[in-house]
Parts: sequence; structure tokens; C-alpha cells
Amino acid sequence: MASKTSAQNMKTLGSEIESHKDEAFPRISTTETPDLEYLSSTSESDLPQVSLSRRGGTLSKAKAKRARKENQRSLSGQQAISTSLRPVHDVMNRIRHDVDFRVSDYVVGYKDRHIGIMERALEDWSFGVEDEEFIPLHRVVHFKRISDDHIVWDREKRVDEIFGSGMSGEQDDD
Repeated sequence: MASKTSAQNMKTLGSEIESHKDEAFPRISTTETPDLEYLSSTSESDLPQVSLSRRGGTLSKAKAKRARKENQRSLSGQQAISTSLRPVHDVMNRIRHDVDFRVSDYVVGYKDRHIGIMERALEDWSFGVEDEEFIPLHRVVHFKRISDDHIVWDREKRVDEIFGSGMSGEQDDD
């Protein structure tokens, strides 16, 4: 009998929660446009749950925070600045295959686990995993142009003069 009573209590509690959930957790339909000033002035805990599907899925706190930041940027007229850096293999392939670059004019700086930063000519770079001289691409720290001793891509400083990504924002096509 105790199990029937607890089951009835749970059922009653569940129906009470269902009847008050709209008051406690307001939802915004995806067809409605949310008030941007309201979203930018509210704190994380005050943000309404945004319905993503017909089943009533909600936006996570992180996504809501991201949306609020985007709305703040659009309200203030600022453009989002991307500081993402092009990957090593993209830079390496562009230097090797683009006719505007001479592969013999570039060296790759990489981090050796025991010695520190080492450099190797890009044309001598080994791509075969089975090769004894293979160096994983995640160890590459920079690309340097030999002719003027200028670093054209640097992971730490987020400089990319090959594609113009990262913090540099300029494209330097040798």
C-alpha cells in the first residue's frame, strides 16, 4: 500500500509541476522575434528558454549566452572579428602548390621534444607516417621565408601572412 501512495503522490506532484511550468519557465517560439534589448540586458539566469523544436527542446545556457553576445554586437554596430588561424596543412599545401610561392624559400619551425625549436626546409619535410624523420603537424610553430628571414605564419603570435587569417589580417603573397 505504501507503494501505491507514493505513486499517487508522484503523479499529483507531476501534474502540479506541469500546470505551473509555463509560469516558471517562459518559452519563446522560434517563429517569434525575441526582444534584442531584453536579451542584451538580462543576466544568464534571467534568460528565457528558447524552443528549438516542436517537441519543446530548449537552448542551453552557453548557446543563449552566445546569442546574447551576438545580439549585443549587432546592437552596438560592431563586427565580429575572427582570429582563427588557418591550419598548418593548409599553409604547407599553399606554399608547396601555389605558383606565387617558391617552396625552396621557406623553412618550417617545429618543436622538438628534447631540443626545443628546430627548423627544416619545407622541401625536405616528410609527410609519410612510417618515415623515420616524420614530425607531426601539431608540433609546427612557424613558417619562415629564408630570403628576408621573415616569419610568415606563427602559431603562438597568431600571424598568418599566407592566407591573411589570425591576428595579421593582411595577405602577403611573396
